Amino acid sequence: MRRCRVLVVEDDDAFAEALTELLEADGRVELAGRARDGREGVELAHALRPDVVLMDIALPVMDGVEATREIRRRHPAMVVVAITGWEYEERALEVREAGAADYVRKDRLDPDLVTVLLAARHSRSTSRIRRRPK
Repeated sequence: MRRCRVLVVEDDDAFAEALTELLEADGRVELAGRARDGREGVELAHALRPDVVLMDIALPVMDGVEATREIRRRHPAMVVVAITGWEYEERALEVREAGAADYVRKDRLDPDLVTVLLAARHSRSTSRIRRRPK
């Protein structure tokens, strides 16, 4: 099976580095690229066409909710998984309404992140298969 290509959209360099190490330690995931703000994330998602975009919610220039909405507008089948350090469930609901397949809290990244990314990619790809006309 082909590795899952992930675009990381995260403005904190140290956290992005930790994410990259965590993702690349799992042989099923490879880093497709990294963006430092929401606008750059939208542009790189368009250029790189990753399997999954891992999107921080709190970003400069364009926040993760708006960037998710724009990515999904341009590429309805692209999978976005949000990450957040915020305690507020409202932000998680906003990003889900914007089109994110799922979200993970930053304090749950280590045990959950790769599992959530792969499940989101698989779920989105099998839903496309089911929708194809006969």
